[in-house]
Amino acid sequence: MPKIGNYVQRDYHKTFSSQRKSTWSDFNQAWAKKRQASAQKMQQLRNLASTFNTIGTQASQANTLFVMQNQSQAGPYANPTAVMARVNVLV
Repeated sequence: MPKIGNYVQRDYHKTFSSQRKSTWSDFNQAWAKKRQASAQKMQQLRNLASTFNTIGTQASQANTLFVMQNQSQAGPYANPTAVMARVNVLV
Protein backbone atom coordinates (compact mmCIF):
# COMPACT_ATOMS: atom_id res chain seq x y z
CA MET A 1 0.00 0.00 0.00
CA PRO A 2 1.32 3.46 -0.74
CA LYS A 3 2.60 5.45 2.17
CA ILE A 4 0.46 8.26 3.50
CA GLY A 5 2.16 11.20 5.12
CA ASN A 6 4.34 14.19 4.41
CA TYR A 7 7.44 12.16 3.53
CA VAL A 8 6.42 10.06 0.57
CA GLN A 9 9.87 8.62 -0.16
CA ARG A 10 10.77 7.91 3.48
CA ASP A 11 10.74 4.25 4.47
CA TYR A 12 12.19 3.27 7.83
CA HIS A 13 11.53 -0.45 7.47
CA LYS A 14 13.52 -1.68 4.51
CA THR A 15 12.84 -5.32 5.43
CA PHE A 16 9.10 -4.90 4.90
CA SER A 17 9.15 -2.32 2.15
CA SER A 18 7.39 -2.90 -1.14
CA GLN A 19 9.35 -3.39 -4.33
CA ARG A 20 8.29 -0.12 -5.89
CA LYS A 21 8.79 3.35 -4.50
CA SER A 22 5.86 5.49 -3.46
CA THR A 23 5.15 8.55 -5.56
CA TRP A 24 3.16 11.73 -5.12
CA SER A 25 0.51 10.15 -7.32
CA ASP A 26 0.12 7.32 -4.78
CA PHE A 27 -0.07 9.86 -1.99
CA ASN A 28 -2.75 11.88 -3.78
CA GLN A 29 -4.79 8.79 -4.67
CA ALA A 30 -4.70 7.54 -1.08
CA TRP A 31 -5.93 10.88 0.27
CA ALA A 32 -8.58 11.10 -2.45
CA LYS A 33 -9.95 7.76 -1.22
CA LYS A 34 -9.98 9.04 2.36
CA ARG A 35 -11.79 12.23 1.34
CA GLN A 36 -14.33 10.25 -0.66
CA ALA A 37 -15.04 7.90 2.26
CA SER A 38 -15.36 10.87 4.60
CA ALA A 39 -17.80 12.61 2.26
CA GLN A 40 -19.89 9.44 2.05
CA LYS A 41 -20.02 9.13 5.85
CA MET A 42 -21.06 12.78 6.16
CA GLN A 43 -23.87 12.21 3.65
CA GLN A 44 -25.08 9.23 5.68
CA LEU A 45 -25.06 11.38 8.83
CA ARG A 46 -27.03 14.09 7.02
CA ASN A 47 -29.59 11.52 5.91
CA LEU A 48 -29.88 10.21 9.47
CA ALA A 49 -30.32 13.72 10.87
CA SER A 50 -32.98 14.44 8.25
CA THR A 51 -34.81 11.25 9.22
CA PHE A 52 -34.80 12.22 12.90
CA ASN A 53 -36.04 15.70 12.00
CA THR A 54 -38.89 14.21 9.95
CA ILE A 55 -39.84 11.82 12.75
CA GLY A 56 -39.88 14.68 15.26
CA THR A 57 -42.04 16.84 13.02
CA GLN A 58 -44.52 14.04 12.36
CA ALA A 59 -44.71 13.19 16.06
CA SER A 60 -45.36 16.83 16.91
CA GLN A 61 -48.09 17.09 14.30
CA ALA A 62 -49.72 13.86 15.46
CA ASN A 63 -49.62 15.04 19.07
CA THR A 64 -51.20 18.37 18.14
CA LEU A 65 -53.92 16.63 16.16
CA PHE A 66 -54.60 14.26 19.07
CA VAL A 67 -54.83 17.12 21.58
CA MET A 68 -57.09 19.20 19.37
CA GLN A 69 -59.43 16.29 18.65
CA ASN A 70 -59.74 15.40 22.32
CA GLN A 71 -60.50 18.85 23.67
CA SER A 72 -63.84 19.13 25.39
CA GLN A 73 -64.94 21.88 23.03
CA ALA A 74 -63.90 21.81 19.42
CA GLY A 75 -64.21 25.55 18.88
CA PRO A 76 -62.50 26.75 15.71
CA TYR A 77 -60.66 23.40 15.41
CA ALA A 78 -63.60 21.37 14.21
CA ASN A 79 -61.76 19.45 11.48
CA PRO A 80 -58.24 18.07 10.94
CA THR A 81 -57.46 20.64 8.25
CA ALA A 82 -57.97 23.47 10.71
CA VAL A 83 -55.78 21.66 13.23
CA MET A 84 -52.97 21.16 10.73
CA ALA A 85 -53.19 24.83 9.76
CA ARG A 86 -52.28 25.69 13.36
CA VAL A 87 -49.22 23.42 13.50
CA ASN A 88 -45.85 25.13 13.23
CA VAL A 89 -43.75 23.23 10.70
CA LEU A 90 -40.12 24.28 10.35
CA VAL A 91 -38.38 22.81 7.33
